[in-house]
Amino acid sequence: MTENRRRGVTRGYVGGLIAATAVLAVALLVAAWGLFAYLTGRDPISTPGVWMLSGEIIVLAALLLLGWGLWAQALTLLRGQRGLPWGHTVALAGGGYVVWCLGGVLAGLAIDETWLSPFAVALAVIWALCSVLFWAVLARRVYTDLPTPQWPWERRGEAGPDWKTPEDPGGER
Repeated sequence: MTENRRRGVTRGYVGGLIAATAVLAVALLVAAWGLFAYLTGRDPISTPGVWMLSGEIIVLAALLLLGWGLWAQALTLLRGQRGLPWGHTVALAGGGYVVWCLGGVLAGLAIDETWLSPFAVALAVIWALCSVLFWAVLARRVYTDLPTPQWPWERRGEAGPDWKTPEDPGGER
């Protein structure tokens, strides 16, 4: 990271990055929970009589917490703290775990589906990972002089994979 150079970012950029991070978090959560369900032979919610959408509502509440925490993390980074805010990362992981567990208790889940669940631990780990990735992308944007990553066909002066050139009028096949 450069010492005194800092690029500004808009609220829209930060909001878009938070949205992308939330999508990544949900994708990782679905994959991890699917793997755990396959390996353990049980679902994240298997208590009889629990409302079918309670899990989705609890995960949505945890996602809202993640979004709020990432916004706070962005403010910390933009105020000049360049190091990874470990407090935010731990708070987001612990907060996601507590939201799942308390939401599950309120929904009537058994204790092995809340406090003792590997699914809850996976949620906490994924929230922490997404917090670190969010910080890394935003810190790269704000505190480095590196240009925005581009696909090969976006770079000026380089031919794309199927562009016609004088040497190859038909393009690559």
